[in-house]
Amino acid sequence: MKTWIPMLILLIAVIGLCAWDGVHTNRVFERLENDSMAIYEKVLSTDITDENLQEQIKNLDDYWTEKMDILCISISRKDLQVVSDYLQYLYSAMINENQEDAITYSRILAYNIKGLNQTNGIDVLNLL
Repeated sequence: MKTWIPMLILLIAVIGLCAWDGVHTNRVFERLENDSMAIYEKVLSTDITDENLQEQIKNLDDYWTEKMDILCISISRKDLQVVSDYLQYLYSAMINENQEDAITYSRILAYNIKGLNQTNGIDVLNLL
């Protein structure tokens, strides 16, 4: 009986951690997907020198930098590196005021985030 109590506590802790990680990952990727699509749509219609657009890009970069380390608990850093790379390319296009590169990199960024969300998010297909 004494061994069942620690095993039960450990089981509850592991299940709690898995549930928290799944919900957290889902929330982060939903926000990233929404923000990256908003940036892509805005880059198509607005000049890259627009301060509001630049602020959105900076905020997305800050948010990603903050959340990436936590996501590494359950997702390989190698898989997450693609998002970091294209986010930095987009940031560089903003600094260089290159509209064409900004359009390209914002689209690729949104595509990669959507793909990561589908492969790592809570979804019925992932349970199969």
